[in-house]
Amino acid sequence: TSQTLKLDPAASSSLVAKGATLSAKFNSILMPSCTMGEKVQTKGCTIVGGNVTLGDRSKLNNVVVMDGVSVGNNCVLQNSLVGANAKIGDNCNLRDCQVGPGAEVPSGTKTLEKGEAFHV
Repeated sequence: TSQTLKLDPAASSSLVAKGATLSAKFNSILMPSCTMGEKVQTKGCTIVGGNVTLGDRSKLNNVVVMDGVSVGNNCVLQNSLVGANAKIGDNCNLRDCQVGPGAEVPSGTKTLEKGEAFHV
């Protein structure tokens, strides 16, 4: 059975908004100094680096997000790697892709093919 951890921002150096969830079943890891918006969900073996901002209602599943990344609101990231200091706009649906360091993904972007890559 899956367990959900609800984090108390006062008990952590991360700023975790009300309604944020982490999946204990799949060992999601968030580094200190990351900021999560409301109702953010992490699943699978998701790792989020330091100084990362995750927008409201974003969902991450089996994703590695490096330091300094900004993910917009209402994004879905699955089976992907996001390089350091990348910026992902609102309402993006990125699956099975790579976002290079410093790359900017425009709002509303949806990956069409497995292995798609975004670079500076």
